[in-house]
Formats: sequence, structure tokens, C-alpha cells
Amino acid sequence: MGSAEPTVEVTLKGAPDGMPETVLVRRAELAADRLKIPYMAGYEHFVPLEDLSGVPEDGAVFVWCDRTKFAE
Repeated sequence: MGSAEPTVEVTLKGAPDGMPETVLVRRAELAADRLKIPYMAGYEHFVPLEDLSGVPEDGAVFVWCDRTKFAE
């Protein structure tokens, strides 16, 4: 009988083709200064479009900034 961790819906801008435009992320993931989302054979990294003081509410916008590959 555990409670689900709260999530926030964020919009992704500049994401690679095929990625969804919005995703649900755990609030804990937003504590860092960027999102790291697994996709295909790596991770897509996103930063907030504007300064977020604290954890954003639904609708926050993140912009693609980098891609890394899974470690082998």
C-alpha cells in the first residue's frame, strides 16, 4: 500500500524526432538542473527554458541541450 511518487508534466522543445512533446517526470528528478530522459540507445538531456525556483508545476518547458550514449 505505497503511495505513488508525485509527477509533473513537462513540455520538451527541440527533442529528437519521435520523442513525445510532453512527458511525466517524477518531482525528485527535477531537483537537478537538467532532465535526463532515456531514449533509443542513450539519454536526451533537457534544461529548463526559464529559471525555476523550486519544483515547477505542470506545464514547465524544457529545451533539449545534449545527448549521451548508454554505457557499455
